[in-house]
Amino acid sequence: MLRRLILGLIAVLAVAAVGYTGYVGWEGSRQLVEGGGSNPDCRTPDELFGWTYEAINYDIADDALLASRNVDQKHCTYTGTIAGKEVVTDDGIRIGGWYIPAADGTGPTAPTVVLVHGFGANKTSVLEYGEALHDAFNLVAFDLRNTQRSSGRQTTGGVLEQKDLRAIIDWLEQTKHPSHLGVLGNSLGAAAAVAESRDDMRVEALALDSMHTRMRYQVEQRLQHAGHPAYPGTWAVFLGARIRAGIDLGSVDAQDAIPDLTRLPVLLSHGTADTEDLPERTRAFFADAEAAGVEIELHWCEGAGHNASAGMPVWVCRDDFAGWMLDFFTRNLAG
Repeated sequence: MLRRLILGLIAVLAVAAVGYTGYVGWEGSRQLVEGGGSNPDCRTPDELFGWTYEAINYDIADDALLASRNVDQKHCTYTGTIAGKEVVTDDGIRIGGWYIPAADGTGPTAPTVVLVHGFGANKTSVLEYGEALHDAFNLVAFDLRNTQRSSGRQTTGGVLEQKDLRAIIDWLEQTKHPSHLGVLGNSLGAAAAVAESRDDMRVEALALDSMHTRMRYQVEQRLQHAGHPAYPGTWAVFLGARIRAGIDLGSVDAQDAIPDLTRLPVLLSHGTADTEDLPERTRAFFADAEAAGVEIELHWCEGAGHNASAGMPVWVCRDDFAGWMLDFFTRNLAG
């Protein structure tokens, strides 16, 4: 009798463990895959910084509707029409964005930097990353898939977002013919930037802010912050993402791209208080990249975290961050 009770209890616990793990994997992957386009800020470069800009792949007249249909453009309920057919990825995603000419009037063939936003952000929120560059560099900011003007319903940790960046670079090459091209990516955008730049020879300089070196490290941290053990939940989230989106979240890990980055200069910036992408992971990435012969530099922002609530490096170290980016791209694209 006792043996049956013990076996029954074991069976119940096993079922409960499987159910719990399944829930964590399904809900965790839902948040990662479906939650990318959450930032409601829809202010344009003109409204935010007074910058002249061109609409990429949508009618700029639609921007006038943003003011008329939203009481507060920091919290838009209407974010504009979805992009057209001029810039489309090879898997059919329509990409919308902005082309911002350099303030010094050097023209479209001058050095250009593409800004790639992070998870839950958009083309508006990434503009501040290029604020110091605007005087001397043409800038491009665009919405990754599943965000505001770009189509798609899934976010994939950089796996498919590299296609979005490639489509924008193709558009730049065909319409503006920049003499030199750099990419500045934040978090998820940094992962996408590495994934594309390792094979895209058009990218000549790469700045990576608050980047996860392996996606599993970030998932581990997010689960623990939510009160769950890192494993087996991380495995379950990866499986859930494969089921939902057909992708392996770890297939574009920056750590694996190090051998392909030896051809171009790389800048890392990171917050010392980042609890999602831990500083020790960035230190290890930097050491491995240096050992592999990558021309790499690392800048720490003391006390900065990973997201808006924790204080990002671009905010906490505003002047230093601006200096790092301007110096890096000037040396490597315009110097």
